[in-house]
Amino acid sequence: MKHLMCNIKLIMLIIASACCLNAVAQGNIYHNLDEAINSPAIKDNKVRNAIVEYQARMVNTLVKDYNVNLIRSGEVISITIPADLFFEANATELSLKADDILHKIAQFLRVPGFYHAALAMYHDNTGSPKYCKELTDERIKSIADWFALNTNSGHYISSFSFGDKFPILENNSMNNRRMNRRLVIYLIPDNVMFDNAKRNLLNKR
Repeated sequence: MKHLMCNIKLIMLIIASACCLNAVAQGNIYHNLDEAINSPAIKDNKVRNAIVEYQARMVNTLVKDYNVNLIRSGEVISITIPADLFFEANATELSLKADDILHKIAQFLRVPGFYHAALAMYHDNTGSPKYCKELTDERIKSIADWFALNTNSGHYISSFSFGDKFPILENNSMNNRRMNRRLVIYLIPDNVMFDNAKRNLLNKR
């Protein structure tokens, strides 16, 4: 009986550990979006300069297809994409055309630890705040699940849902509401990129 109880406890511990690992892969590795965008800090000026130069080159490869900006003094890439390129109206399952768009972004996450990505989903104010939040919760989960399935960087992805908060335009026209329904992907340098920068390898990528 004693051995049986020990075995049961061991099985429960293994299951709990597996659940914990899954939570890390699927959930947030940072508590909020600002923390994700600003971590980790780059303290070495030589490393920072190499990363800023590299990120500027990456923006040039993206700017023809996406609304792209550099933030955090040029260290972080921000990509804004209308949500209706991923989802039909009021839907939470990815549409067929979403796959092609996401694969273009996934190439940046093919090396685990080179970037960590923060995903942020927003909606317009159509519907109650509760509905908008629940919708963006489900939509960002669909996006995060896609990246976990199609890249090796599941542990380096954080996802955030904001409902109808933080519109970029007034919700007073169809076009403005479309712009407010958006996914923002932040490509944030991580330890593998730091190591490449220290070894002067970024200019060879």
